[in-house]
Amino acid sequence: MSLAEDLNDPDDMTRLLAVGRAARDGGPEVIGKLLDMALHDGAEVQTAGGVAERWDNVSDAAAGALAAVLRRHATVDRWIGRAVVDLAENDDRVARLLHFLGPDAEPVRRELETSSEERLRMRALRAVRPVDRPVELNRRFLADPSPIVRLEALRGSSRFGPEDAHRALTDVSVEVRLAAVRKLQWRDTSAFAAAARVETVREVREQYVQALVDRPLTDDVFRALLGYLADDGWVGRMAARRLRLIDSPGVVAAVASRILVVDDEAHLSTLAEFPHLLEYAPELLEPLECLRRSATDAELFGILDRLPRWERSAYPLEDPADGLDPVQQARLLRAVLGWAHSVVESDGLAAWLAAPDDHTAAEWITEHDWFGTGPAADLLHAAVDGDLRRALGVDLGSDLLRLAHLFTARQIRAGLDPLPPRPLSRLLTEGPDLLRVRFQRGRTVVLRLHGSAAVGPRLEPANALLHVPCTDCGTSTRVQGPPAWTYRDEDRVRAFEDGYAATLIGACPACGASVRTEVLMSVTEGRFDGPREVSWDARS
Repeated sequence: MSLAEDLNDPDDMTRLLAVGRAARDGGPEVIGKLLDMALHDGAEVQTAGGVAERWDNVSDAAAGALAAVLRRHATVDRWIGRAVVDLAENDDRVARLLHFLGPDAEPVRRELETSSEERLRMRALRAVRPVDRPVELNRRFLADPSPIVRLEALRGSSRFGPEDAHRALTDVSVEVRLAAVRKLQWRDTSAFAAAARVETVREVREQYVQALVDRPLTDDVFRALLGYLADDGWVGRMAARRLRLIDSPGVVAAVASRILVVDDEAHLSTLAEFPHLLEYAPELLEPLECLRRSATDAELFGILDRLPRWERSAYPLEDPADGLDPVQQARLLRAVLGWAHSVVESDGLAAWLAAPDDHTAAEWITEHDWFGTGPAADLLHAAVDGDLRRALGVDLGSDLLRLAHLFTARQIRAGLDPLPPRPLSRLLTEGPDLLRVRFQRGRTVVLRLHGSAAVGPRLEPANALLHVPCTDCGTSTRVQGPPAWTYRDEDRVRAFEDGYAATLIGACPACGASVRTEVLMSVTEGRFDGPREVSWDARS
């Protein structure tokens, strides 16, 4: 068979061998076919087996053969000029073609570098292997207006200066920032920890925390990890486990403030076994006892059950404002408003917290008369006057908020950035007569009879817990049990419903009698937009 016929043969090995012949003996007549194969033939051929197993790519072989033929019979520009600018072609294949053509294609590649089309600039950069790229080339393309070009520049930049690292880690593109974190996670640079502290996207924060927990606990790393305590899920748990090595009242105060807002019992388990927790935050004994009585997770219950039994202190709480300078008092005042906003609906509080600074906030509230009425008005008047003690004295009907203020003040007093206020956990704010339902790999929800709560997708109820009076002596008794699926109702137009029944069993702590009750629950999920709700439908 002729060389042209072999190059068109359906057998991959035959075409690969023909490409080798073309590289040695081919003339101008095979240039068009080799170019087509270099751009479109993605076949992989095993050329050796056993220990020395090897696979060759027909496309790469054709590109190498094309380079050899062009050097003998033509100039590169004439044949590849159109192909490399054709946006219908695969970017990787074009880049590899330019790479195999080498110095002969350098004028064409340099033209692509200055193109207004982002994909052509990316092809020009990708044509140079990452290990061969000059530092200046990568640095220039790290500032390219296109994120796909900046991503390609990150592949080759092995030597980052402080300015380059800062630019990549603070890029407007999430994909670029994520790639920069992965590339710089083993580099000891202050820009890394500084960028980690201001990152807001969860996916990027997950990558940051994986890197930070493996670094020495320098001051920069410590302060970055402290901010990650505020994250939900495994990010917050990883940060807490790394910070366990630090014996600091400020860190314990941050952990204590998180215990007040977390409703994920697996997360609470990590926080509750934090070293020195009750040594530096004895005020947590009552909330922890409340969590122990209603814990549906066996690990959390075991950790809390090993803690000392709660006894109410005869001494009042310390004044959060004591020992704070004016700047620290202003920070605490803003945090007090943030905690209040989690329990009081107020446009004025929302406006204050959204303002860029306290001076602007005071002008907004005064000019638009957003004070409102009730506790929110008292708080805003105190904030406008800069009166921290007056704000702390406003009664919002929650002892937990007093603890939140105290723990926030201790963080500020220790020279730390306090964790941001969050809504208080319903595991602490709701009484024991409500049903607690823990979902697999998810949070615990608290339900009133005939009430409902939102839950995450693809999560099934794993355990339910309730406190009911003992039938013999009337003592409140903890009963629990796993819900069992009973039915699915698919007759609804916009949603379907799964029903669950749970038999809750426990022993009276006073008389030892067995206590038993049954509850019915349902999980409803929309067919189109997918919201899921769990409801407590009935009890015996």
